[in-house]
Amino acid sequence: MSDPIFVAFNVAVGLAFAPMEKQGDPGPSADCPTDMRLVTGKHFESVQHYCTDPRKDTKDTHCYEYFPDATAMFGEQTDVKVCMDQYEAPNKKGVNPLVMRSYNSSKKYCEERSKRLCSEQEWETACEGPNYLALSYGWSVDKSVCNSNKGWKKVDFDVFNKGGKEAEAESARLWQGTPSGQYVDCTSPFGIFDMQGNVEEWVASRGARKYPGSLMGGFWAKPWTGCRGTNDAHQPSFVFYETGFRCCADAGTLDADGKPVR
Repeated sequence: MSDPIFVAFNVAVGLAFAPMEKQGDPGPSADCPTDMRLVTGKHFESVQHYCTDPRKDTKDTHCYEYFPDATAMFGEQTDVKVCMDQYEAPNKKGVNPLVMRSYNSSKKYCEERSKRLCSEQEWETACEGPNYLALSYGWSVDKSVCNSNKGWKKVDFDVFNKGGKEAEAESARLWQGTPSGQYVDCTSPFGIFDMQGNVEEWVASRGARKYPGSLMGGFWAKPWTGCRGTNDAHQPSFVFYETGFRCCADAGTLDADGKPVR
């Protein structure tokens, strides 16, 4: 017998069912530099998944598994076509991602390379793929797939708030990240690595948000973080031991080596 709650949900919002097709890394595209991947798709402003494994901790309830291939999509629709760095900045496989980065410094870094910060919508599209996955790698949290299951370390804010070398030393003590691409299965359907775990990534916020930048993807101590769920609580000058980013560029604007197309 069907679950009546799920049937009601299905009827109310019009669930779309599609077989899951994990694509892996599709490889470079003629529209992007070789170290970026082309992300295309129709982005919906809101999606809703059916959680089958909610787990409550001391602060909140997080979902660890979703009903496969069942997604309600609604709201404004946007066509996305963008080149995205395959790895978190500095976008080099086997190199630790940059941290202690603010929205402002991340934006500047990308612009100096003829790129820009990815938008929330672009980041979500890259993570979800064509089947609007709940997590970049599927429908159920697997703590072994991404660097997202490290124990949280208590922060010494008295030291951290001093800034400078003392804050950098505290950041190094707290570090539990891994080199980009080390978790070989932690990829989105477009071949983007580490969208869950490792470091949180700055993106350009949706227009309705208070601040111009938001953080996505969680970090190494949040295995439940999925493709949706934006941290929009921080000013653009905010930096922390796990804040990083990756860059995007409009498709067709950079050549294979990352130089602007004239």
